Amino acid sequence: MLKRLRLKIILVLMLLMSGVLLAVLAAQTVSSVRQYQAGTDQVLHAALQRSRTALDPWGAAWDGSLDRDRELYTAIPAFCALVDGEGQVLLALSYNAAVDQADVEQAVAAARAAGAPFGRLPGLGLRYRVERTGLFTQIAFADLTWEQTAVRQQVLAAGLIFAVAAAGFFAVSWFLSRWLVRPVEESWRRQQQFVADASHELKTPLTVLLADADILLAHQEETVGSQRKWVEYIQEEGLRMKGLVQDLLFLARGDAEGWSPPRHEALSLSDLCQGCALSFEPVAFERGVTTLNSSVASGVTVAGREDELRRLCAILLDNACKYCDSGGTVTLTLEKGERAVLTVHNTGQPIPVQAQPHLFERFYRADAARSRSQGGYGLGLAIAAAITQGHRGKIDLRSAPGEGTAFIVTLPLSKRGA
Repeated sequence: MLKRLRLKIILVLMLLMSGVLLAVLAAQTVSSVRQYQAGTDQVLHAALQRSRTALDPWGAAWDGSLDRDRELYTAIPAFCALVDGEGQVLLALSYNAAVDQADVEQAVAAARAAGAPFGRLPGLGLRYRVERTGLFTQIAFADLTWEQTAVRQQVLAAGLIFAVAAAGFFAVSWFLSRWLVRPVEESWRRQQQFVADASHELKTPLTVLLADADILLAHQEETVGSQRKWVEYIQEEGLRMKGLVQDLLFLARGDAEGWSPPRHEALSLSDLCQGCALSFEPVAFERGVTTLNSSVASGVTVAGREDELRRLCAILLDNACKYCDSGGTVTLTLEKGERAVLTVHNTGQPIPVQAQPHLFERFYRADAARSRSQGGYGLGLAIAAAITQGHRGKIDLRSAPGEGTAFIVTLPLSKRGA
């Protein structure tokens, strides 16, 4: 599918760029041809004007010789003939043209046969123009060889330019197609990975549910009370599946609708963070965290959705408690400057450097075995990043040996008080 998309992009770009270039070259070629024709017409007009005084029809009969007008030089070979009403050539004058009597008579006959006041004689390679002066007719002829040669060279040059440009267009189209399709490829890869990961995560609880259901069906004669543990297992896995589906729906809804900036009234981030820290004290104690500290600046207000910001704070605290070393410390800090800065830090082993760029990807776990044993799906930090993005904020990670791990969220302050 992506290959076909790239080919379509290349084809469309090639057609667009080639069409524009072809139109430009065609316009330039037509303009050049008209200029060549105008040059030939100027020579014909000059020959006719000059011949009015140089050709005297009242002299002796034409002996077939061509006088050369030395006072008018034309780069284009031309000649002019004076013809009577019966088509007989009376006089002829040459302007840099190497022609004889037979050539003149043949040209005059062809021009009279054409019947038009001006035009071309392709068979003779001439362009002509007729002008009547009383009882006589003047016919000027100009050589078409130079014009045809110039047009041929113009067309060949345009064709060469088009061929070279087409090769360049193809190279540019190939590069642009790769550049344009790269986000689609990445999105497609992430979507495929997302579907595979979601299927894998749902497979485990479904397997447990089906196994527990099979056990219940195998002992139908027993009471519900005697099989309570299997019912509790089913309930526990069902709740885990419900949480996973809710997280997936949250992310999918954000992707579909866009993480638009909130349009709600300002809320106190100070109160929200303080309350969240208090509610996590039992969680921290159960997970072996010695101290859960909080340093929350007062009067920090932001515009946002309270439920999402509360979830953001809870995700960061839960993650810090989950990965804190035994007997370690978790610290929540909220500071006020040009922006609100929320920092959640925990002591313990740092996150590997190679894992840090992928930490906010969906279903990614720096320590998959430990996450699974603690009930994680790898969606928490992805949701935290999505919530931060939806509130026009930024989330960063700082983790190094001896310093522990800190997640720093910056959010714009509200212009109105809470």
